[in-house]
Amino acid sequence: MVAHLPAGRQYVTLTACSRGSYDRGHVSIESARIERILKNLVAAANGDYDTRVPLEENDDEFLDVEIGVNYLLDELVLERDQNAAQSRQIAAQTTALVEALSTPIIAVWPGVLVLPIIGAIDIQRTTTININLLARVVSERAKYVILDLTGVETIATGTMPALLQMVRAIGLLGATCFVTGINSRAAQQIVELGDNDMQLRTLARVSDALALILGPGTKSSTR
Repeated sequence: MVAHLPAGRQYVTLTACSRGSYDRGHVSIESARIERILKNLVAAANGDYDTRVPLEENDDEFLDVEIGVNYLLDELVLERDQNAAQSRQIAAQTTALVEALSTPIIAVWPGVLVLPIIGAIDIQRTTTININLLARVVSERAKYVILDLTGVETIATGTMPALLQMVRAIGLLGATCFVTGINSRAAQQIVELGDNDMQLRTLARVSDALALILGPGTKSSTR
């Protein structure tokens, strides 16, 4: 029996559940307390885990329910943060994989590297290719590099100078660079740059470059 309840408030009578008994007594709960719990659960269902059920000084069985809801929300926040961290890790791994696939540098012969480029080329991708390719030239002491543009769809405006600078850098490292598979648009871009000081070695196909590099009398050696 509940006595001396404050007037002006709405109450709900609940059957209290306890050990070994499902009908031990009755607890009168303010409707506002139930509404607060429902409000927090609805917010959590919509992805908002930041709100909590306010815990008042109510020493009754329903206080355990309020504490339990807050504990559940804390667990949801922890799981959300763990999932977010895992998603960032997967995104980083995916980015690294995409970068690796975008620069598939192949050692076809001791001291000979081939880099087939497929798709569109922009400044960001050119920078990635430059870094990875030059690192491989140094680490493998390459003497020849074949840059194959057969699979290139488009070359973004302003990217061709970066590609030519990469060819220069390869030469400065002591390797000879052949560019194969240049399409008409790329050829026009190179001509428009008017860089006559650069001796760009171009061939139609990768096989042509390999035949020139690995012709009769060529020995497999590195610097």
